[in-house]
Amino acid sequence: MKSDARSRTLPRRRKPSLAARVKPFWILMLVLLVLVAVGGAWLARSPWFRVARVGVDVPLESPVSRERVRAVAAIAPDANVWLLNGGAIRGRIEAIPYVDRASVHRGQFPQPFVELTIAVRRPTACVRAGLREVTIDAASRVLQAGCAAPAVARIDAGAATVPLPGGTIADPDVGRLLGDARTLADANLAVRSLGRDRFGGLEAVDVTGVTLKFGDDADLAKKAALVEPVRAGIGTKRPIRAIDLRSPGTPTVEFR
Repeated sequence: MKSDARSRTLPRRRKPSLAARVKPFWILMLVLLVLVAVGGAWLARSPWFRVARVGVDVPLESPVSRERVRAVAAIAPDANVWLLNGGAIRGRIEAIPYVDRASVHRGQFPQPFVELTIAVRRPTACVRAGLREVTIDAASRVLQAGCAAPAVARIDAGAATVPLPGGTIADPDVGRLLGDARTLADANLAVRSLGRDRFGGLEAVDVTGVTLKFGDDADLAKKAALVEPVRAGIGTKRPIRAIDLRSPGTPTVEFR
């Protein structure tokens, strides 16, 4: 009976807590953390990872030079190649109006390097709005001030507003004119200029200097398909000044 009473009064041995078990090693852990921090700082500044070369690949006849891409990328000569922010570098390069896409590739051997590659936008039209004229691509992005490609169509946007280079034209009237230009291109009609007449109708001048009066552009594709048959029916006997397609059922021709 006495042994049973003694067993009930003896305290139970408790398992030491995690803190108690770790406590004897806290100095060692602190030293290890300091060593890791110092080692990380040394690696970040180590010449083993310092950028030794920045290569730039641009397409043939690119409107953007290698020097400009390298300057905009802003890669410091003492930068750690593996700590560079590739997304930020791409963003800076793609902010160049003529740049469509940019890629950033990094490597370590034989020396740390960064390779930058770009794809460029190509002019598809020039837009004149008020006293300003800009060059744009197929996505209506403004590539530069002035018309950089005289061979492309010139869009007369009247009093519309156009953004600075790097912006995208959002004016609905300009967007409609650009859509009309694409419709004419799909119909194999190459035009020098495109705009509105005084009544708001669509009017274009083709590459031969003939004025094409389309009027309402709601059925533009149908009207555009009539241009070549009308021209073929007249032949080359008399030079044409204009073809009036505002009434597609009865197109008329003006001679020089």
